[in-house]
Amino acid sequence: MAVLSRREKISRWRYRNRHAVEGWLILTPILLYFSFFFFFPVVSNLLLSFTKWSGLSGAPTWVGLANYRRYLTDSTYLQVITNTIVFAILILVIQTALALLIALLLNTKVRGRGLFRSAWYIPTLTSAAIMAQVTAVFIAPSGGVINSVLTSLHLPPVIFYVQVDWMRAIIVVYSVWRGVGGPMLLYLAALQGIHQELYEAAQVDGATSRQLLRYITLPLLVPMTIFVLITGVIGTAQIFEAVLFLSKGGPANQTNVLMLQIFQDAFSNQSLGMASAGSIVLGLILLTFSIVNIRIMSRGSVGN
Repeated sequence: MAVLSRREKISRWRYRNRHAVEGWLILTPILLYFSFFFFFPVVSNLLLSFTKWSGLSGAPTWVGLANYRRYLTDSTYLQVITNTIVFAILILVIQTALALLIALLLNTKVRGRGLFRSAWYIPTLTSAAIMAQVTAVFIAPSGGVINSVLTSLHLPPVIFYVQVDWMRAIIVVYSVWRGVGGPMLLYLAALQGIHQELYEAAQVDGATSRQLLRYITLPLLVPMTIFVLITGVIGTAQIFEAVLFLSKGGPANQTNVLMLQIFQDAFSNQSLGMASAGSIVLGLILLTFSIVNIRIMSRGSVGN
């Protein structure tokens, strides 16, 4: 048997593994990109969450699980987590129900349907800062639209910024107003994917509009509803702009949320360790919902 030279061995190996080599060559730029901009930052953030560091001077000091214990024992951080959960649930429920209602209305043949669809979706595309400024004009203590109307009706003005319930309600309304466009489009796409023959067959059997909605439309929207709910939780758990621009976490930290607390720990309190721990806590919450989403969507069919 002839002995192969090194060049021949390399040539044969390249020929046998040519598809794998081509695949890795294609993936290499993507892997490098995710390594530099995702993997390494995540690992660095995880290590930093076990330290105490201002980020400006000195070296990080190892504190172990102290930052995470503070998230589970400190009343301020427990309030932040509670606020985040409450806002996420309220916004999700109202936004999903409103998106479904709007989609059902705009799926019918009405004049100016395209204009109405655009009107509901434009807030989603508009800058959060601009939307917050529009909202601030309405709730301003002096010269605001709402207080101007109350004054004209000889009613006392409302100082929204110092009333917890009002600020929570405003943040929820703002978030729903800005975020309802996305779920609405998803529901519209799902509604337009339902075959009209199903409705026609049911109408032939004497089904009313309410029965069509209950026994055909809503069951066929279950997979999309699951998707909207799970992805909606992931989005609403990351609420930030509404709190930052409108309430800044006040009054008395009653509207503060995880994203804003991470921002404050990093840039105001100069505690990068706590900010990193907060981002890990939020990341674990979002990862949990993502896994649940994958599990449910893998089963989420009308037949099941």
